Amino acid sequence: MILSAFIFLVIGFVELMIVQTMIYPSLRWRYEKAKVTASQGMDPLRIMTFVKIQSLLLMPVVGYFMGNFFKKLFW
Repeated sequence: MILSAFIFLVIGFVELMIVQTMIYPSLRWRYEKAKVTASQGMDPLRIMTFVKIQSLLLMPVVGYFMGNFFKKLFW
């Protein structure tokens, strides 16, 4: 179970790295550009906070609870 939690944590880190390097800069740029016309919508920082919670907290918890399922499936 701990191994599956660690694997899901690694997957979460990879997801966070991809979002932070590829998606967040364009979201931030579009948000700053839209602030000129006051049509910006939701701040990208909120989206990044959700992604961090999901990838660093929820993914390992799901991996921990699904550990028995993976153990039965593969071992």
